[in-house]
Amino acid sequence: MLIRGKAPLRVSFSGGGSDVSPYCDEHGGCVLSTTIGMYAVGSLSVRDDKHVRIFSVDYDELVHYELGHEINEGDKLSFLRSVIKRLNPPRGLDLYLHTDAPPGTGLGSSGTISALIVGLINHAFNLALTKYDMARIAYEVEHDDLGRAVGRQDHYAAVFGGMNFMEFTKNNTVVLPLRVDSWILEELGYHLQMFYTRKKRDSNDIVASQVKFYQEKRQGTLDALAEMKELTREMMACLLQGKLKHFGGHLHEAWLQKQRMNPGTVNSYLSEIYEVARKNGAVGGKLLGAGGGGFFIFFTPFTKKGKVAEALTNLGAQLTPLVFDFGGMQTWQVAEETLAEEAAGLFDR
Repeated sequence: MLIRGKAPLRVSFSGGGSDVSPYCDEHGGCVLSTTIGMYAVGSLSVRDDKHVRIFSVDYDELVHYELGHEINEGDKLSFLRSVIKRLNPPRGLDLYLHTDAPPGTGLGSSGTISALIVGLINHAFNLALTKYDMARIAYEVEHDDLGRAVGRQDHYAAVFGGMNFMEFTKNNTVVLPLRVDSWILEELGYHLQMFYTRKKRDSNDIVASQVKFYQEKRQGTLDALAEMKELTREMMACLLQGKLKHFGGHLHEAWLQKQRMNPGTVNSYLSEIYEVARKNGAVGGKLLGAGGGGFFIFFTPFTKKGKVAEALTNLGAQLTPLVFDFGGMQTWQVAEETLAEEAAGLFDR
């Protein structure tokens, strides 16, 4: 049996950081985000024994082990093995994974891959998990089982897909799909630009420093998180009402507040990219993910997009197509008998 699946990566407009414990447990958090046409994709083949093989194209890493064996934390794919351990499938499996964006680039690839594995195993072994179940398990594996400093939004965005407002409390996460008029979505896409900075980072370290600032009651961090939640709600209202010029302006405010929350999110190169984009006509922008590198988005008047693209390309950034995705995670069983050979040969290298 061969199961395929895909889960979309996400762009977070505002609120990232307020979805991180212990802040959201004590004060609540919210995020405005959308999934995009870039994906984590995978194939899963069920075995007749207890062996597991995982090959990640992104890490160029192959692991082979038996269910029930201890996980080596030095293994690059330990977080994938932890997802499988949590679900405890009755039989072994072969798993082949790839993402359209490299890890550490701010599009939520780690959480998306974790969610995809849950979805593939759910389909293969008929676990009858709901969307909320799958997103929660994917998050708990990273946060609880592995002790990583991660937010919740990536896992839920990958499973649900679409343009969403998410709310986070200690014991609950609620995903609210937004009914945005089609012309507003078209206009938003008309104004957005996305650039890859070609710089990767370890988001776990950046988020861990934010958690430390919060636990130390650093005033700038506390004030910025509160302000970002207000901005997130205002941006949701602007989006629903089609007030996109204000939406773009709020992106700039969110950029300032994120640096106030955690100064380590931005370095001199990223600041230069942002300043040059604004100088050439961008209204506002957002460094995606925890910070330190990865992708930028900018809200730019159409007549200025060419200037911004040229200026940022000269700085080494790469213009990347941006389209919205509304499907969320999908899994399906391949029916063609001829593909049995492919399932058997997934790991031929």
